[in-house]
Amino acid sequence: MAILYLARFLLPIGAPPIDDGALLVDNGRIADVGPANLLRQAYPRAELCDFGAAILLPPLVNAHAHLELTSFPEWAAKLGETSAAVSFVDWIKRVIRVKRGTDLDRFLPSLRAGIQQSLASGTGAVGDILSFFPARTGYESSPLRGTLFLETLGRDPAQGRKILQGIGGVLDEKTVGLLQLGLSPHSPYTLSLEYLQAVLDYGRRRRVRRSIHLGESPAEAVFLADSAGEIATMLFPHVGWQEMLPPPARRSPVAYLGEAGGLNPEILLVHGVQVNNEDAAAIAATGATMVLCPRSNARLEVGTAPVELYLRHGVNLALGTDSLASCDSLSIWDEIAFARQQYHPWITSEHLLRMATLNGAQALGLVGEMGSLTPGWGAHFQVLRPATLPALSGLANFLSSPGRTAEVAALYLAGRDVLQKR
Repeated sequence: MAILYLARFLLPIGAPPIDDGALLVDNGRIADVGPANLLRQAYPRAELCDFGAAILLPPLVNAHAHLELTSFPEWAAKLGETSAAVSFVDWIKRVIRVKRGTDLDRFLPSLRAGIQQSLASGTGAVGDILSFFPARTGYESSPLRGTLFLETLGRDPAQGRKILQGIGGVLDEKTVGLLQLGLSPHSPYTLSLEYLQAVLDYGRRRRVRRSIHLGESPAEAVFLADSAGEIATMLFPHVGWQEMLPPPARRSPVAYLGEAGGLNPEILLVHGVQVNNEDAAAIAATGATMVLCPRSNARLEVGTAPVELYLRHGVNLALGTDSLASCDSLSIWDEIAFARQQYHPWITSEHLLRMATLNGAQALGLVGEMGSLTPGWGAHFQVLRPATLPALSGLANFLSSPGRTAEVAALYLAGRDVLQKR
């Protein structure tokens, strides 16, 4: 039976907000959207579900997460890794030590905790990075959609080929739960050029989405330009790569990746802090998505993404939380609120909400299914129940302000409330 969901405000994202809005759901799909009085007249036999003084809008999309690291703070504390990192590379070394010092059987429960935290904060789709592949079973019964990117790195091409063969066996599964499987070469500095090209080409031939950390820190820019800096002197010796230092590439991170074949519409570039005007133009020209993680960037003191350049060139922008190794929560609502402050005055609240919904859905291949309340799309939506509602004209600014995470009252995925708070 068709169900008509009513709320004081309905924000489709793909259309203007509606005062006293209604959403008709039939058989797990959106059948109609509009003013409540009109839809109640048009569908008198529909079952009614009235959320009252609430806001109904699409689920959020976390386009870059490491949910297997949800328990990282507890792991770090147990190992005595509690002091603040003094640099980006020092932080990477800490992440490596903590992961190596943690039993592998801890990764699956950590991933499951990340899934639950994501759902509770109104997230309906993720671009998740996974380094411990057996933990993928955590998604088998999850209602989340999106892509699970299998992460790989290495400087030895021969070893890389063996790793890629193993990854291929996992990719043969195509999906895990409701997520597509994808491929994530970690970053330009943790893969040799030959292995990076091999991974990117393999992903292209397998027709899977790819994701890569790119231009995150000044240390990365220095390394790719001159094969120098802390990555060369601290990270490479730490992981036993001191004999694999490449010649200077004399390229920016974006230019380097572009020449390796890594700029295309099927790739998610993540962070993009160390990017100039020429780089932004190149990203836009190839149709790649840039996933911004402002809270992580601020925590690690690597700089602020050049949002003004991205917007000027028309780059598709999405949002991600990175991980609890560099962020305080997995809530995209929290990311939106921080981004509004961090990227002022270059970006509007309306654009941030689009980044967190429809843009992220586009990056993960979910357009037509999730990201907008549009007839024919999947019945995916969340309901916020704030103590006080704003005026309709101030809805976008209200939603991009702190405090929204705690107001998530319901999350419907495929027409089913997966939170069951009511």
